[in-house]
Amino acid sequence: MPSIETQIWLALKGRVQALALSPALPIAWPNETYVPSPTQNYLRVTHVPNINRRLFIGSTEPHQRIGLLQIDVFAKKNQDASVAAEIAGQVAAWFATDLKLRYGTTTVRITKAPDAAQAIADDTHWQTPVTIAYEAFA
Repeated sequence: MPSIETQIWLALKGRVQALALSPALPIAWPNETYVPSPTQNYLRVTHVPNINRRLFIGSTEPHQRIGLLQIDVFAKKNQDASVAAEIAGQVAAWFATDLKLRYGTTTVRITKAPDAAQAIADDTHWQTPVTIAYEAFA
C-alpha cells in the first residue's frame, strides 16, 4: 500500500486527470519534462503539502494533513483575458467545496472554494493561478 503522502497526491492527481476541458489542454506535472509552446494554452500542477496536525490524544489516531494544490492556467498572450478567466473558473468548479477524493485508504476533502488569483503576464503566456485547499485525516 502506498504511503499516506502518496495516496493524497494520487487522489488529487486523479481528479486533475479527469478534468474535461474543451478543448483538452496539456498538463505540466511536477518532476516531469514539459516544454510549453507559446501558441498553446496549458495547465501546470504544483502540489504543496503543508503541516500535519495532531488533534487526538491517542498515538495511533489520525493526523489532520492539510495542503494546497495549485493549478496554473497558462493562456496564450494577446487574446482576451476572459479566456484564462474562463478556464480558471472551470478548473475551480471541478474542485467544489467538500468534494471527497479517495485513493487507497485515504480520503482527501476540498475544504473551501478554490481561489483564482490575479493573472500574471510573462513573455509568452497569461498565467492565472488557481489554488485548491484540502485536508485529509490519516
